[in-house]
Amino acid sequence: MTSSMTDSQNPRTAFVIGGSRGVGAAAVRQYAARGTRVAIGYTANDEAAKETARAAAEVGPEPILVKGDLGTEGAAMTVRAAEELGGLDALVTTAVPLITGRTLGVTREDYERAFDVQVWGLWEIVRAGLPYLADGGGAVVAVTSLGSNSYARYYGALGPAKAAMEGLVRYYAAELGPKQVRVNAVSPCLIDNPGHGGEDQIAGVHEVIAAVAAKTPMRRLATPDEIASVAVALTTPAFVFVTGQVIAVDGGYSLLA
Repeated sequence: MTSSMTDSQNPRTAFVIGGSRGVGAAAVRQYAARGTRVAIGYTANDEAAKETARAAAEVGPEPILVKGDLGTEGAAMTVRAAEELGGLDALVTTAVPLITGRTLGVTREDYERAFDVQVWGLWEIVRAGLPYLADGGGAVVAVTSLGSNSYARYYGALGPAKAAMEGLVRYYAAELGPKQVRVNAVSPCLIDNPGHGGEDQIAGVHEVIAAVAAKTPMRRLATPDEIASVAVALTTPAFVFVTGQVIAVDGGYSLLA
C-alpha cells in the first residue's frame, strides 16, 4: 500500500487512465517530471502508450503500462497499477469514448458505452483503489467537460454521462472525506489538440473551434498541458483541503456561455 504524502510536495505514485494521449499523456509527463512513478492506463494504442512512456522517462521515472478498457476492466486495471507501483497516491482519469452525435441521433448502445466509461468506470476505479488511497490520504481527479451542463450539439451521449460523472465526484467526496481521500473534477472547454476527441467526426468543427476561441475571454483554446497541470496539482498537498469540486479550466469561457 502507499505511504503518506505529508512529507512530500508530490504524489509518489499515480495511475493515469487515458494516459497514452492528449491531456492524459500530458499528465503522465508532468508527474514524471515531479519524480512521481506513473502507471499509464490505455485501451488499444500500444505505440502511443510506449511513446508517452518514452517521453516521460526522459524527465523522470519510467512509467509502467496497464492496458485495458475502463468501461469493463477498470477495477482490475487499478489493482494491477497499484500492485506494480507498490501503492497508489493519485488516480486520474481522462478517458473518454469517441461518441459524437445529437441526443436524438445516438443509440442506446452509445449511451451505455458513454456511461460505462464515464460513470461506472469511475465508480469502479475509486472503489478498487480505495484501500491504497485511504492508506495515505490520496486523491482522485476525473476530467469532465463544460458539455455536462451546457448544450453541445455533438455531445448527445457524452454530455449526460459527464453530468452523472460530476454527481458521482461530489458523492464520493462527501463519503470519502472522513478517510482523507479527496475527489475532484477538472472541466475544460474545447482543447487545442487537433485530431483528438473525435473532432474529425463533427460536421463544422473548425467553425465551432473558431467561435469558441473568439468567445473565450483569453481568446484561445487551452492546451493539453494546461488542463493536465490543474489535474495534477489537485492531487498534491497544495490542495489538501479541496474536495468535491468541479474546476473550470476554460479561459473564462463559462462566464459568457
